Parts: sequence; structure tokens; C-alpha cells
Amino acid sequence: MQVRPDSPRPYCLGVTSTSPDLRTTVAADKTERWHRLRQAALTLFEERGFAAVSIDDIAAAAGVSRRTFFNHFETKAGALFDPAPGEAAQVAELLAREVGADPWVALTRALRAYLAVEFRTVSARRRILAGQPELNRFLLLANMYFEESVLAWLGGRGITGLRARAMSSMALACVREAFTAWDAESGQARLFELLDQLFALAAAGTAAIRPTGAADRATNRTTSRTASRTADRATDRATNRATPKASQTRSRILLTAERLFAEHGVFAVSNRQISEAAGQGNNAAVGYHFGTKSDLLRAIVDDHTARLERIRERLLRSRGDSTELRDWVACVVLPFTDHLSSLGTQSWYARLAAQIMTEPRLRELVAGGSHDAPGFHTVVAGLHRCLPGLPPELRRRRDDMARTLLVHTCAHRERTLPADADAARAAWEATAAELMDAVEGLYLAPASSH
Repeated sequence: MQVRPDSPRPYCLGVTSTSPDLRTTVAADKTERWHRLRQAALTLFEERGFAAVSIDDIAAAAGVSRRTFFNHFETKAGALFDPAPGEAAQVAELLAREVGADPWVALTRALRAYLAVEFRTVSARRRILAGQPELNRFLLLANMYFEESVLAWLGGRGITGLRARAMSSMALACVREAFTAWDAESGQARLFELLDQLFALAAAGTAAIRPTGAADRATNRTTSRTASRTADRATDRATNRATPKASQTRSRILLTAERLFAEHGVFAVSNRQISEAAGQGNNAAVGYHFGTKSDLLRAIVDDHTARLERIRERLLRSRGDSTELRDWVACVVLPFTDHLSSLGTQSWYARLAAQIMTEPRLRELVAGGSHDAPGFHTVVAGLHRCLPGLPPELRRRRDDMARTLLVHTCAHRERTLPADADAARAAWEATAAELMDAVEGLYLAPASSH
């Protein structure tokens, strides 16, 4: 069949690109691939352990390409912790079934039903976390999104503010402690027995909690020792990171690596080049102070994340009780722009952050980033409380848009920053004001039906 350039294309006949049936099919296919990747990841993580599985392994097991994996998940951890498509609607539906029940009873029944449906995923997460507690930051974020659905439902029942947060937090704490006490070999039924006991205790209040017997005390001592060991390990890691940072050599390497990574790209720069540019006679200086290039990149991100968090905490002290969207948008934008302004006229971090955001392999290397900071979670939760009419999945997509806008706009500003210090500060202030207007407008924009 010969088609003239100005004639309709054969594939446009019958079904157009905006056909509801076609959109439904495409969405269903995407959801099916998402679940296929999730199940492949769970199977591999359980068989080999989280650290021994690569993104390529997951993609191959699911029968898709590496690129398709990154169309669904930003990191390997996302394949384990990201909320499933439609999860918010699923939770809302389970809660809506409990029409006449007491709010606490309704909430615990819905949680029980959700855990029964998602048992494989939730239990696999807990087993993997037992061996790799550093992944807890991803679970915190997943729980935060889950809790938003619960808080929205409680608000519809007239329970808001601190009372709603207390009830939601108690319910999720019961789930966490049930999994902590549960022995997987005892079976799923035993988990739900423990969960029911904890829900009953929470419903009765602290007055129902009495001194435990000898067996329970022994269990509590074991749990306490485990918690102490975990805390000690975390303290040791923090100390090991903080002590070398006092070294001028380490600081010089960090700054030099940041500049070279931003200017030439992370993959184009070797540890030897960094050592030489930092004025180190020993070409192995990077390896001595940091280990691998991946460790060095994480150290750069951790250093900036800590400083961003301090600014965020300061803003939260003055705006943390606000119900105004503009205040929470400021808590998103100002930590980044104020921090970059404090670096002076010679800064490279925004350009490096833009590179990390764009390159999936770099996102995987530094997975966690700002999500590893408690202030970040507080800001996201506060922002979302100001947007009750926006569906959770749409809020998450707009979160991604806002981060992309923030980082890439700052990267451009950093690249064209005036050499004069006062002019540079004024430029960052103007950029911050423009970004706050843009991000606020992004969140308030109407949602089109798709």
C-alpha cells in the first residue's frame, strides 16, 4: 500500500492515540511489567540476598531490558520498597469496607487484610532488612506514603491532627513489632496472632500493660541486646566517617573530586586523576581515605546531605506547624539554594546532583541521599498535608517533577554564577524566589484526566 505524505497514516485508522481502550491497555501492560519485575526481584533477593543481585539480574529474570527496569524503578531498592501501582486505592478500598466500625477496629482490620494480600512482599522486606538494616531508610519512605492514605481516611472520620497521627503511628508500630517478634518458621498464622495481641494492647492503652513473666523478660533482654548492638554499630559507622573528615587531605580530595565529577562526569574521572589534582604524591590516596570511587561519591553526597539537613531543621523550627503550602515549598527549595549560596562563587554540587539525578547507575550508587535525613521526611509529609485533594500517586509524580525542576535550575544557575560574591548571593536569592513560585504552581496545577 502506497501512502502519500499528506494522507492519513494507516495505523491511525480505527484507533487513535487518545483512545480510552488503548490507554487502558497500555496502563495494564505497564502495571503487569511492574509486578513482573517486583516478583522477579523478590525471588532473587530471597535466593541470593539483596547485595548479590544486580539490576541486570532482575531485568533478565523478568524478561525485560535494563532500560525497561529504569522506566519502573529508580534503584534496585525501589524494586523491593516502592509502592505498587494502585496501592493507595487498594488501601482506601480496604478502609472503606469498614463502614460502621469503630475507627481503631476498622483501621486494624484493614491493615490485617492488606498484610494478608501483600504478605509475600512485606515479609520478604523484613527478612532482607534483618540482614541489611541500612535499607531501613527505604522502608521509612514506603511507610510514609502508606500512612498518607490512612491519615486521609481518618480525616474523613473526623479524626485529624495529632490524634490521627497517634492512631496511625500506633497501628504501624504494632505491625513493625509483630514482625520483629515473629519467627518465620512458625508460619503466617502465628504472625497474625502476634498482631492481634498488639492491636488489643494498643486499644486497651498503657494501663493494660503489666509486668511480664520470666520468659517474656528473657525475650525482652534479648531484644534489648540486639537493639543495643544495632545502635553501637550505627555509632561506630558514624564515628569512622566523622573522624577522617577532620583531615585536610580528606577534605581536599572531596572538593577536588566534586569539581572533576561535575566538570567531566563521574565515569570519565579516575581515582588517580583525583589524587593528582588534589596535590597528593600518592596516587592511591583516594583508595586509602575512601575506598572505591563509589565510596568517594557517597561521601560527597553524605557531606552535602548533612549540611542540607541542618538548614532544613532550622526552617522546620520556624515553619513546622504551618498549614500554608508556600511555607512547605520554602522548606523544599531554600535548603538547596541557601546551601549552594553558602559555598561561594566556586561551587559544583548542583551540577553533580543533576548528573546523579539523570544517570540511573549513579542513582543506584548513592541511593538514599536526602531520604536518609529525618527532616526530609517531615518536609514531604507537611507538604502533602497541604494537598489533601491530590491523589497520593499524583503527589509522588509531582514530587519528582519538583525535585527535577529544583536541581536542574540550580545546576544552570551554578554554571552561570557571577564571580562577584555579593552578586552571586543576590542571584541565588532571586533563583530561590522564582523556584518557590514555580514549585508552588506545580503542586496547585489542576489534574487532567488520563
